[in-house]
Amino acid sequence: MDNEKRERKSVLAGYKRLFKHINFRIQPHVWLVASLAIAVGAGTAAFAAITILFLPMSPLVALVAFLVVADIMLSYPYLLHIRRISAIEAALPDALKQLADTLKAGGTYEYGLREISTAEYGPLSQEMKNVLRKMEEGENLEDSLNTFSENVDSMLVRRTVTIINDAIKAGAGLAEVLDEIADDVRAMHRIAKERIGGTMLQVLFIVAAGSVVAPIILGMVTTVVQLFIEIAAGTGGSKEAIIEAIATKNLIVTLMQVYLMVEVLASGVMVSLTREGKAAKSLIYIPLLLLIGFVFYYLSVFVSGLMIGGIRV
Repeated sequence: MDNEKRERKSVLAGYKRLFKHINFRIQPHVWLVASLAIAVGAGTAAFAAITILFLPMSPLVALVAFLVVADIMLSYPYLLHIRRISAIEAALPDALKQLADTLKAGGTYEYGLREISTAEYGPLSQEMKNVLRKMEEGENLEDSLNTFSENVDSMLVRRTVTIINDAIKAGAGLAEVLDEIADDVRAMHRIAKERIGGTMLQVLFIVAAGSVVAPIILGMVTTVVQLFIEIAAGTGGSKEAIIEAIATKNLIVTLMQVYLMVEVLASGVMVSLTREGKAAKSLIYIPLLLLIGFVFYYLSVFVSGLMIGGIRV
């Protein structure tokens, strides 16, 4: 029980820290409650539309609507966080080059950081302003840079800051060190982009297979299963046989849709691992893949139903 409490606290603390990093104006607990409320509203609206309007859809769609809306709402700050880190990592080589040129010209660390803070480096310029403010409050350069690495939450930034601090402690020529670090960071950033480009075909294959082809096949199978069950129920004649056939049909359709959800979730995780190398980033892909998957599933059910006599879910 204590471990579960600590895990919940760590998750909430991480979510609050994420909001602080992106300067999100809404409080974390307010966003959590609002996200869940909107998701529940979306799921309830979908369920009401299905039952009241007798839409040819399973009530499981309401659960899908809840999961998709909740995932989109809750992962939106995380998406902003990822974009912020990417922008900082992309601007870091140029900023390090500029700082190195300033030091070679006889400038000080503070003057170089001030130039970076006034340049158009996006979030990185804002972080340099925070570093300067820390130094003006009495902190040394090492502690200020450590605060910068903690705020960014990037392995690349943490390693860069560690190398800079070690170079300062060792009394090495920081300008040359910054030049080398800038070249290494630029190379690593280029490698990351090449990895994304090199895995594009694999990602497209996973998306097509998991969110388009598989739902279409499941939709066609659903229609065929319904046809056979309804034919069997019609030949059975008794009321009990018809009720049992309908229950069996509903169970099979529900199981197919549950399988579709699991299969799409697995596809999202595989896309994230292939493209980003991190399973946590699957939160970005799963909502869209779920939506695409169920759209193609019901399109397949509708079209195949028209082809064999208009059978509907």
